[in-house]
Amino acid sequence: MATFISHNPEETQTLGEEWGRLARRGWVIGLTGNLGAGKTQLVKGLARGLGIQGRIQSPTFALINEHREGRVPLTIWTFTDLKIGIR
Repeated sequence: MATFISHNPEETQTLGEEWGRLARRGWVIGLTGNLGAGKTQLVKGLARGLGIQGRIQSPTFALINEHREGRVPLTIWTFTDLKIGIR
C-alpha cells in the first residue's frame, strides 16, 4: 500500500490525473473519506487524465454521474446518503 499526503487541491488533482492517464477499461477505484477530504478533487484530476472535458461535480445530490466522452468511461457512484435497511 502506498500513502500520498496532499497539501492542497492542486496536488490532489495532479495525483488523480496521473491515475487517469494509467486507467484502463474495467478498473474500479473506490474512494472513502469525510466531507471535504478531497474525493471530488481527486476525481476531477482523474477525469482530466481520461480526457474528459465536462464539468465534474460532487455526486452529493445524485446517486450516479456518468461521463462517457473520455478515452475510458467514468461513472461516479455515491453511497453517502443511501440508507439500506438490513434485517
